[in-house]
This record gives sequence, structure tokens and C-alpha cells, in this order.
Amino acid sequence: MLITDKDKKWLSSKYPGLKSKQNKISGLVKFTAAYDDDANSFRVINKDTLDEVKGLHLSGKFKIKIEERTNKSLSKLPAVFVEEVDPTSSRHFNQTDQSACLCSPLEEEEFLSPEFLFQPFFTRLVIPFLYGQIFYSEKGYWPWTEYGHGIVGLLESYFKANDPSKAQDCLDKLSKQDKQTWERVQAALRQKSEIKGHTPCFCPRMDHIRRCHPDAWKGILKLRKDLKNQNINLESFFKNN
Repeated sequence: MLITDKDKKWLSSKYPGLKSKQNKISGLVKFTAAYDDDANSFRVINKDTLDEVKGLHLSGKFKIKIEERTNKSLSKLPAVFVEEVDPTSSRHFNQTDQSACLCSPLEEEEFLSPEFLFQPFFTRLVIPFLYGQIFYSEKGYWPWTEYGHGIVGLLESYFKANDPSKAQDCLDKLSKQDKQTWERVQAALRQKSEIKGHTPCFCPRMDHIRRCHPDAWKGILKLRKDLKNQNINLESFFKNN
């Protein structure tokens, strides 16, 4: 993780409880932020703008650690760990390493290109994630629309992205998920007939996908169409993955 001198100065000014050392950031982060459900907008706020910002104001402090990932097969963003919070899947923590699930892997590129953008990463992903933890502790659910876990979430985000150029990337990331569900996705992509809405969902409930995770259903329909239009050889891909 490359954090520039400019980023270090910004971090020291905005969040003095966090320290950067040897490409790792750790310490206490304090913030006040607001989410406006009607406008679907999130803002980090300070004393000067406190009365101007609409939405639910929440303040919190968390001990966190941010460091480079050793395994980047599922995410290329730095790993964020939060102390004294139960890292459950319902709180959007990765169950493999207990790092925070900050966004869909298909949405990461805007924070990585042309280089890692630390300040947008921190203000648009890390702080909202921590705000979500406070909200979840109070109400028992996430403050905004959330993606499902694993393969379901990838398909939902692919549908939302509406970008056929991400078809190969989506396929690559689907293949890195749990083997059993990936095999079911392969079967759906292989079938000649349409993927019907009564197909069992790719989540553990396996209810009809059209009522369980309808955006995941729309996502796999779109993915299959985009792969076909781009002449991507599925059998060759499946053989090597």
C-alpha cells in the first residue's frame, strides 16, 4: 500500500489518532458522519458543517488497522481490520480473514487506477463502513442497500454496473468463490435454455432466485449475454479454473 507524504499529512490533520508506519496504518479513528436515506447521500462532517448536513448524524471511534493484503485473489484493496467489533458476515466482514468488506470487487478499480487513491478510499469506503457498524449496532440492519455475500453479491454488482467490459473480470472473480456454488454458476452459464426465475438462488437459502436475490438473477442473465456477445470461450475458461 503506497501512502504518499501528502496522504500522511492529510491523515495527521484529519485523523490524528491514526499513525502510518512501514506501509501500515493503525490507531484510533474518530468521526461524525451523516447518511441521508432520502437522497442516498453520505457525508463526513465537522463542527463547521454540523448543522448544515441532513440525515442521521452518528459519531463513533474505532481502533483500526490498515495494511497491504498478502492474498489479492478476492480484493486488491488494502485490508481493513476493526478491533472490538464482532467480525460476522452480517456486519460485512470477510469470513476468511476477518477484514472489512468495503465494496464489490468489481467497484475497486476507481480507487486503484491510475494508482492507489488513499484519501477517496478512506473517506468513501472506510468511514462509511465504520458508520455502518454504529448503525447496525443500534438497529440490527445496514443503513443502505447492501449486496449479498460472495457470488450473489458479485452478480448483483455486475448487474448494477451495467458495463459489459467487466464480463471477463466478473467471471474471473466468480471462479475464485466457493467451489460448490461456482459449479452451480457454471451449470447455469452452460445451459442452452433461459435461466428461469425459479432457479435455486446461489445463496445458502436456495429459494427461487427471482424472489430471493432478483438482482443476482438479472446479473447472471446479463453476464451470460455479455460473454456470448464477446465470444468468450466458457468451456476453455471452466477447464482452466
